[in-house]
Amino acid sequence: MDFVKGQLVRSKAGRDKNRTFAVIGIQGQMLFLADGSLRKLDRPKAKKIRHVAPTATVLRGESLATDKQLAAAVEAFDAEHPAKP
Repeated sequence: MDFVKGQLVRSKAGRDKNRTFAVIGIQGQMLFLADGSLRKLDRPKAKKIRHVAPTATVLRGESLATDKQLAAAVEAFDAEHPAKP
């Protein structure tokens, strides 16, 4: 699976299981993820590709500009697509 910057993904493993993040960067088999609240844009979480589930949603432009805008976009996505336990 190819990931793109701004794509929303759900964590499948770890303390953040079922949490939604946006892909901020890609390096080999690692993704750098942020959600604007728990993980900020300036300190993204590194997570292996196999530990996330991709979604079809890709954030563009303003949604990735600040932590506040990113958090709002992730919250709106979660409201429309609740995580399954």
